[in-house]
Parts: sequence; C-alpha cells; structure tokens
Amino acid sequence: MSYMEMVLALFAVVFFTSVALNYNVRIGQQQELLINATQYVQATQLCHTLLDEVDAKLFSKQLAWNSVKTTYNNTSRTIDLAFPGDVYQLAITAVDSDSLGIPLTTAVPNNIFLRVQVVASTPGLKVPVTMQRVYTKSHLNL
Repeated sequence: MSYMEMVLALFAVVFFTSVALNYNVRIGQQQELLINATQYVQATQLCHTLLDEVDAKLFSKQLAWNSVKTTYNNTSRTIDLAFPGDVYQLAITAVDSDSLGIPLTTAVPNNIFLRVQVVASTPGLKVPVTMQRVYTKSHLNL
C-alpha cells in the first residue's frame, strides 16, 4: 500500500466516523423532542381532565358556584403515571375574573365570572402547560 492510499483510507475512516457520530447525535436529539412532545400531550390531557371535572361537578350540582374557589383555589395534585414513569404536578387556581378571564384586583359582590387555571409540569418538560377556563354563573350551577 502506498503512502497516498494510506492517507485516502485514513480520510475515509475519519469521514465515515464523523458521519456516523453526527447521525447518532441527531437521533438522540429526535428522541428528546419526541419525549418532550409526548409529555406535553399528556400534560394537556391532565389539564383538560381537571377542567372537565369542574364542568361536570357544576353541571351535576355536586359543586355549588360559591364553593368553586374554596375547593380549587391554590390547590395542587400529584399524578403518577406508572406506565411512562412520569410524575405530573398540577397547580390549580380559581379566582374571580371578568368576562375575558382577567383576574379582578378587587372583589366584586355577585360576580358572575370565575377563572380556573391549571398549570401542569413534570421533570423533562421544557415548558409547563397552562390551561384556563372561564365559567359563567347561570341558573344551572347555583
């Protein structure tokens, strides 16, 4: 083998090694993105579940309008999902608001709007999921 053939073989080894390393790094990044997307979808589902729980309790009259704030304001829940191995923290707040869901700075007597906000987080999730729903007082949930 001549000196030139040896140099070309060395360049080929370096080239294919760098291609393989670059490929493996990209696969690792894709896996991280996929795991984060899965956790985001799961956190979204958990937020929806909690907000639907408030809807159902108000609609079935298991929860009175005046007790929504006392039941859900400044509470938290820990949900352990055994299969994927994630533990989600849900932070729940319920405050008087206007019709757009903006919290009121001063309490208004007989306010008909209430905002329930849920923030879900878990280790590994890059951005916590925040969902809120504005409820309106009606004859169905008195």
